Amino acid sequence: MKEILLDESKQIMVKTLEKIDSFCRKNNIVYSLCWGTMIGAIRHQGFIPWDDDIDLMMPRNDYNRFINEFNDPDYNIYTPQKDRNCIQVLTKVYNNNTRIFFNNHHKSLFGVWVSIFPYDNAPDGSIKLWEFKRNFWMNLYHFKTVRYLTTDSLLRRIGKFALKIPLLPFSSFWINKRIEKCLTKFNNQTTKMYCIWPGDTYSGFDYYSVDLFEECIDVTFDGINTRIIKGYDIFLRLKYGDYMQFPPESERAPKHDYRAYYI
Repeated sequence: MKEILLDESKQIMVKTLEKIDSFCRKNNIVYSLCWGTMIGAIRHQGFIPWDDDIDLMMPRNDYNRFINEFNDPDYNIYTPQKDRNCIQVLTKVYNNNTRIFFNNHHKSLFGVWVSIFPYDNAPDGSIKLWEFKRNFWMNLYHFKTVRYLTTDSLLRRIGKFALKIPLLPFSSFWINKRIEKCLTKFNNQTTKMYCIWPGDTYSGFDYYSVDLFEECIDVTFDGINTRIIKGYDIFLRLKYGDYMQFPPESERAPKHDYRAYYI
């Protein structure tokens, strides 16, 4: 296999984004750049120089449509919604001529990717019980799908196995359906806030006013036309503070430890 360096990986991601954008526009599917990709579009008109992935977000109904309808011979979708062997909560669209190997993982699950985060209605009233149920299922999914690493000690491997034992009767696919049922409970109601999971294993969900998502506008990202919510400034300030300021030098590093290869 031939290794793909970061700059070339970024080119592959941009091409993937271009395919996704074209499909979404043709099929009236709403999407927006999010997280660091959103900052990159505003501050750099492309990737943050040290970033190593692309993140998108979609309202749940459009997210489901995209997963079920996107069909391109050059790309695959790695998603717990359809893949019973998927061990991540997130959905990733990846170039099927590539493979990613994360540090300390000897097995590849997907290739050079673009992540897609669905967002859902959050209840207007008390959310404590809803959050508890949501986080309960998320943690069970993590325990069920946690992987053994080449650097794990024997004791750590035993600990991971012990976490899995009570969950042996349940598939990760079944647990993910419980997560999805909980998250979408209020999607048939008009609520004031959306919630979205940032993707970190033990992080909480972020909440944003639905007004920020009412309209999308076009922006340039590494030379291609793409989409971003019109309320991006408030979205980013709530998440990152003054996002136009560069972080300290010590924090300017890729957040994923992986090697990419052509197959």
